[in-house]
Amino acid sequence: MKTLIMVSHPNIEQSATEAFFKTSADFVDESTWYSLDHLYSKAKIDPDREQRFIQNFDRIIFQFPLYWYSSPASLKQYMDDVFTRKFIVATQSLKNKELGIVVTTGDALTNFQAGGSERYTMSEILRPFEAFANKAVMVYLKPFVVDQFNYKEVTDKQRLLVAYLQYLNAPMPLSLENREKWLLAQLKQSKPDTAPQQQQILDLVIGAIDDQQDQIDDLKMNIKLIRDQEE
Repeated sequence: MKTLIMVSHPNIEQSATEAFFKTSADFVDESTWYSLDHLYSKAKIDPDREQRFIQNFDRIIFQFPLYWYSSPASLKQYMDDVFTRKFIVATQSLKNKELGIVVTTGDALTNFQAGGSERYTMSEILRPFEAFANKAVMVYLKPFVVDQFNYKEVTDKQRLLVAYLQYLNAPMPLSLENREKWLLAQLKQSKPDTAPQQQQILDLVIGAIDDQQDQIDDLKMNIKLIRDQEE
């Protein structure tokens, strides 16, 4: 599974959330962190080159803070420049690839619902990206929404880290079976010479394995008991 994380954030160096994501993504094999704002700051981009580059990946992630109910300008510009009608529709170059959305917001997620202060759900706000995935014949993943990152407790950030790693390269949909396969794969890829920072991440993953493996084992046992009773 090759994952491209396309980050749109004009102030990425000052973002604690993106620093957290970047450190986490470094732990995932075959993932590429791609800052669109840095890309546009260097020179005029080559759409043909970008199109060839994108096709090397199985899962494409659009990652951005919510700016007035959409993404920052760099992602919109990239989509206009690179995702041409010929590339998306005529040749269906992204067909069957996965499109994920990682979006951060300073407002509480509970505000994004009918009756909430924002009135609209996050799914409704992100509908244009779902429409794009549909047009490109891509598999649209359930958006990964992170609200009020700076207010989260340490334990919440630890859970967020594992969930983010899973969103980057675990098989989707994230069923119990797929979750189990992913967790075991993380153990297999651990190395004795793992850097201290990555070892901390690995320790969190291993902790998640212990917790979730117990849940999976309990569920399997319950299913077996139900089947035995039916027989």
